[in-house]
Amino acid sequence: MTPSTAPTPDKPGRWVISEFGVPSVLKWQTWDPLPSATGDQILIAIITAGISGADNFMRVGGYPDPRCEKPGFTPGYDFCGEIEAVGPDVPASLHLSKGDRVASMCVVGAYATHILLPAGEVVKVEKTDDPVAICALPLNYMTAYGMLKRSDAELKKGDSILIGSVSGGVGTALAQLVHTFDMGLTMYGTCSAAKFDFVKSLGVTPIDRHANVPERVRALTGGKMVDVAYDAVGSAESLTASHASVKADTGRLVSIGVMSNIAPDGSKVLDTKYNVFQELQRFPRASFFGVTHFYYYPKKELFLSDLALIVKAVRDGRLKPSIGKLLPLRDAVVANEMLVHGGGVMGKMEFVVREDLAKAKGVV
Repeated sequence: MTPSTAPTPDKPGRWVISEFGVPSVLKWQTWDPLPSATGDQILIAIITAGISGADNFMRVGGYPDPRCEKPGFTPGYDFCGEIEAVGPDVPASLHLSKGDRVASMCVVGAYATHILLPAGEVVKVEKTDDPVAICALPLNYMTAYGMLKRSDAELKKGDSILIGSVSGGVGTALAQLVHTFDMGLTMYGTCSAAKFDFVKSLGVTPIDRHANVPERVRALTGGKMVDVAYDAVGSAESLTASHASVKADTGRLVSIGVMSNIAPDGSKVLDTKYNVFQELQRFPRASFFGVTHFYYYPKKELFLSDLALIVKAVRDGRLKPSIGKLLPLRDAVVANEMLVHGGGVMGKMEFVVREDLAKAKGVV
């Protein structure tokens, strides 16, 4: 086994949510032996693994996926890795072999040195691709691309948008993609005052998230308001403010998350009965967009085609994914504490799992 940055550098393993609660419920488990690739499965050694707000929801027991209903699973939404074994029933048409580099939006399982997946759940990438950049794409950049291009909110050049939580992983991705694909949008975004300079560097006009956001939008737009508001907080208060920021007769609200429903200490779901879909029914021209259930699962061919466009933009140098923090895999609890408390991170967070890459990237 190639040495890793895991708690057991020479032994394969994974982080497991032992019970629902605060970050310390994450416990390291070793594999002895590694699971085998059977049927149409492939065994992948993870090189880089994404860290996201969805991990927070998984850890407290609030993520809507059958695999996350009970403790005992491994979080981690996306990764880039290298195939170690190919099952006997993997179709030859997929052209997957040992040593190939792949990426995936696995949803669960990436907080690990290895992962076992159906072969159809990975996308082949080049060995010359930067695994840190590639890992940023399946969740963050595809969510952002879907919000811009595949949600109910149709945009045209000259339109204006409000990006909630713009300094986060999805917010920064959205702002970058607007420039990468020359969409010609005027962008405003909410964040803390300490992140204003970073947000300005993305070509976004920052708005203090503690301010009266609709009034700030009104002032900045000369009373016109914005065409689309994207909301990641998901509370009744936040959705109301976001909707009040759009144009009265034509503006749209797109919700992409319910991060407000996690306790401030990251220990639990605050309101198990809260339903963001019901909340959105209070507003005209409001909808929800989720990358897995509204894009990846029902429109997989379109998703993969769109992903290829973004990978090409990275290879061409037109897009450099914003990476906020790189951590060794052994720091999973630390990473989740940063998710809970904010930690000043701007952009995508990732684990660098392979030790040689971690050294090259300055991850200790």
